Amino acid sequence: MLEVLGLDQPAEALYITLVDNPPLSVAELCRRTGIEPDAADTALVRLEDGGLISRLPGNPPSYTALPPEHALEVLLLARERDIHRVRALTERLTERHREARRGRDSTALIEVVTGRDGVARCGQQLFKRAEQELRGIDAPPYAQASDGERVNSATALAGRSVRSRFIHARDTLSSPGAVARLEADIMAGEEVRFLPKAPMKLIIADDQAALIPLLATPQVLDACILVHPSALLDALSALFESLWEQAQPYMPGTPATNRPNEIVSDEERRIISLLAMGMSDEAISRQLRISHRTVQRRVHELLDRLGAASRFQAGVLAASRGWWQPDHERAAARPALSGEPELTSP
Repeated sequence: MLEVLGLDQPAEALYITLVDNPPLSVAELCRRTGIEPDAADTALVRLEDGGLISRLPGNPPSYTALPPEHALEVLLLARERDIHRVRALTERLTERHREARRGRDSTALIEVVTGRDGVARCGQQLFKRAEQELRGIDAPPYAQASDGERVNSATALAGRSVRSRFIHARDTLSSPGAVARLEADIMAGEEVRFLPKAPMKLIIADDQAALIPLLATPQVLDACILVHPSALLDALSALFESLWEQAQPYMPGTPATNRPNEIVSDEERRIISLLAMGMSDEAISRQLRISHRTVQRRVHELLDRLGAASRFQAGVLAASRGWWQPDHERAAARPALSGEPELTSP
């Protein structure tokens, strides 16, 4: 019973024996309790230090119990002070535990990836880990690993049953060879749409992770945020789907089911698509590697043929007449990709 006051079994037995009897020597205590002399000496020292007993002079000395109402009250007060200190410590430890958990939880939701090589590797890992769908918003600047390795989404997904959808900023079509690379991606099964401007760079893999730049408009892509499943990831997914609905499909030079007796060449599909993106005749000429005058003539012929009053209307009318395959039809077949790979990760 007295263990709650810090007394072990030998000390409790000796103390109760002294309470019930007049002063006793160590030998008498050992005989009455069956405790070994060495253990009895140790326990008696603890009882005396605790104010429970008193040693009386004599040869040999004897011990007597002090009034329990006072002696035990002292122990109780000391134990209460200890309990108060432990409670205070418990509160401090609880707060430290909560702070540590808050730190771990925030780390689990987002991670900051720094360095060009780190950003490039993280983008590559997202491409590789996608099992069902990869979605992204593509815009410069681009990351590249220090070893020069460059990959794009279509290359990373080649031969895998993973749907890939990317929104591109219209300005990306102005870079040399952009249309050729874009069409190679589409032929590999990637679904592509365009917006006048891309609000941000983004990669989402299977609704399990997303990668966005640390800065809204970085000049160099050397810091990104990796987002794990959370409300933020849900918001990024919703943003992509909203922009996807607003974006305009690109019409590659691939066969499509047109109206009866209506023949549309690959070149005409490309021109109509680039017209709808708002590209100038000169920019179309550079991308398709045909003369500026030829582009102007083709544009005039296409507008007349479609009965369109503007370039944008020409794109809308061409889409309504089935001049190119919808995204889901192109995604049904994914041939092997050939050509120079280029990184399109954030």
